Amino acid sequence: MSKSFFVRVMLIPAAVWLSVFFGGSMGSGIELIQYVTINGPIGGLIAIATIAVVVGFVMYLCFEIARQNKAYDYREFSKIILGKGWWLYEIVILISMIIVIAISSTAAGTVIGKHLDANIYIGQTILLAVVIFFTYKGREFIEKSMAVASVSLLVVLSIVVGYVFFNLGDVTAANFSKDNVSVAPVGVAFQYALVNISFFPLLLFGARQLATSKESLVASISAAVVGVLPLLALHYAFVSHYPEIISNGADVPVYWLLETLNSAWLIDVYVVILFVLITQTGVGMMQGFVERLDSYMQKSKGKKMTPLQHSASAGFMVVLSLILSSMGIVALILAGYSFLFMSFIAVFFIPLITVGVYKLVKGKSTTVVNEF
Repeated sequence: MSKSFFVRVMLIPAAVWLSVFFGGSMGSGIELIQYVTINGPIGGLIAIATIAVVVGFVMYLCFEIARQNKAYDYREFSKIILGKGWWLYEIVILISMIIVIAISSTAAGTVIGKHLDANIYIGQTILLAVVIFFTYKGREFIEKSMAVASVSLLVVLSIVVGYVFFNLGDVTAANFSKDNVSVAPVGVAFQYALVNISFFPLLLFGARQLATSKESLVASISAAVVGVLPLLALHYAFVSHYPEIISNGADVPVYWLLETLNSAWLIDVYVVILFVLITQTGVGMMQGFVERLDSYMQKSKGKKMTPLQHSASAGFMVVLSLILSSMGIVALILAGYSFLFMSFIAVFFIPLITVGVYKLVKGKSTTVVNEF
């Protein structure tokens, strides 16, 4: 792939983040309803701005810590901000990763099942196959696929926004004009942003080509802005049917919206893009997982894992997630969502803005801990 500034700094970090963030968190529109549009038309914009600021700030710290310490996997990164307590982040991130992959596999099956009237297991099987194949092909292949998927997504969402603007622009403008400004959305948006950005150390493989502090800053701003563009586009589209979009109880609000717009071809295109991005969520997280295994193998055995070992490890994690989901264990963990949120605060956010910032300011590198 090209080594130009645009590709290294602006495209790859943003594409990696958007691919995982969209498919795992906002592709169906449910989370967007719960954390953004529920705040009202203008309140939703305030929430989106809050998300962009939080994500950009945390990303910059992560990029710089990773760059200065050459810590591009979550294990090495967590050692920097947690020291000997690095394993606490690993426990939380592995549990959370299992949850997200289980949700993604269910979403993949639901999307295929709803649109093609097929069995849910077809979508889940395709997701498993894609994760195994992509992790076998390696980081550069994954980054290229994420760039293509992200650009395709933004094109499709631009079409959706244009469609709403030309057909329901007056209704949307009226809904915006009737809303009141409030700071209430800031707290809800902060929680949403923090839970999602806490996965970011899994995605540091996309920052390996950042060379300076300035590049880290540009990359974080670019990724944060690109990451919220789909939120902005879908929120605008949802406002055209506000407040009905909040109260109708649709399982996949985006699908409901597109059906309401009576555009069959747009539904077909969006379903394809959504399915691709859902699978990219699993691919991105599994690449972060194998990067962690590679780092350990390099330090302990003097060699990295083979592509076949990469794909086998990723496949095992996805299968484990599916098994645990079918056993109801993931549902049990989901009941403790607030605990996971507080866990991320304790093992990621607070250490990042205290120890992480201190080490960046002082220019201190981490002390390497060699335990598995």
